[in-house]
Amino acid sequence: MNRLIIPSTIVDTIERFLASKAPLEEGAFCLVRGGSGLTGTRLLATELELPPPGAWEAQHHDQLVPSTSWISALIGKTISAKAGLLFIHSHPESEFPPGLSPTDVRAFTEMGHSIAPMLDGPLAAVVVHPTGWSGVVWKDGKIVPIERIQSLGRILRFLSPVSPARNDLLDLRQRDALGVVQDVLCHLSVAVIGCGGIGSPLAEQLVRMGVGELLLIDHDRLDTPSNVRRVFGSTVNDLAAHTAPTKVAVASQHLNRIGLSTMIRTIEGDVRTEAVARALLDVDIVLIGTDTHGSRAVINDLVSAYFLPAIDVGVRVGTKLDGSLAGLFAEVRILTPATPCLWCRGTLNGATIAAENLLVDERRSRAQEGYVVGGVGEPVPSVVALTVLGSGLAASAMLAMLSENGEVAPTGYLIDGFFGDTHLFAGDEPKATCRCQQIHGRADDALIAFVSK
Repeated sequence: MNRLIIPSTIVDTIERFLASKAPLEEGAFCLVRGGSGLTGTRLLATELELPPPGAWEAQHHDQLVPSTSWISALIGKTISAKAGLLFIHSHPESEFPPGLSPTDVRAFTEMGHSIAPMLDGPLAAVVVHPTGWSGVVWKDGKIVPIERIQSLGRILRFLSPVSPARNDLLDLRQRDALGVVQDVLCHLSVAVIGCGGIGSPLAEQLVRMGVGELLLIDHDRLDTPSNVRRVFGSTVNDLAAHTAPTKVAVASQHLNRIGLSTMIRTIEGDVRTEAVARALLDVDIVLIGTDTHGSRAVINDLVSAYFLPAIDVGVRVGTKLDGSLAGLFAEVRILTPATPCLWCRGTLNGATIAAENLLVDERRSRAQEGYVVGGVGEPVPSVVALTVLGSGLAASAMLAMLSENGEVAPTGYLIDGFFGDTHLFAGDEPKATCRCQQIHGRADDALIAFVSK
């Protein structure tokens, strides 16, 4: 599937601009970059170029032709930026085609043959119609559909039409609760990173809510009694197996037994490797249930570089000096290019990432020498009541991301399940000097520190 992700600020500007010129067709261009997933392409619209005076050679209610001089100037800009070009134009009347008209197809084919070879990035075209957005991209010498067009700011909004959920998939009580968000869920592709205490109950919630597709990623095996107490779908019989099963195998088998409509895919691998990380470019939202800084850092980079929305959740147990329980803390962080990243928030630690990347024996040796502190790579205290709390908060945050009211929801918060206290994290904007701004929308041009295993 090919996706086009457009920042909500650009979408808001272009929608107002196109509407102001109706009933005439109107248009604009964007610079665009792309990244390859395992099964599709993720296109990112960045800088918006509104038409200057004399931009159109012809402009009518059913025709829009860019001038040769403007096209030439745009090509020069895209070459300098090492980017591609996206043409956005309107079909303002509802009786017009919702996609490219035969005239649009001929014009775009000509652009594909003449302009695409000059560009360092993709060439694409989008039509904005009263019923929704639709588009195509020039790939391998032909026109290929863009199946999914989305606006991304603090929330994720589908611009391409979303059909209503089938009646046989509906839970009327859930429909009453979620409204049109239910239709989006049925089309949504979600990745869950980590199938342990947080990821496995989170995955089950997503299946029971009716997400269209679920990708489970984990490289660990279910090999301790502690796993059985926290990993949904596991049993003590899994520990008796000759070879410990993978967590993704246990989770997917359990989820498929439920018998609902969600398509389950699995990857047994480390998200810190490029081959696994690229699978995330084929989904709509990533939910992070891993407990390592290194894996969070890679996904954090994908959020900025590829406009990939993510929700990070972490849990920790609070104890007093005498060892008694004092708190059950779950933290949720909403990650989009419009919100602070994990580096902005001070959540990630470079020294911890470096320690995690060491071989186990070397890490333990350095810990004994005092060079690695904090129990890096060692199991941390946990209890199923806390991990389920974290997973429920992550699923709820995803629903907020799909709702218009999510625009005013907090981008980071902590909840203590022990005392019921809530704390909102300070800062709602990315830091201008942070790494996330340096790789913003750079797609495959961004330098991301993958591991090579």
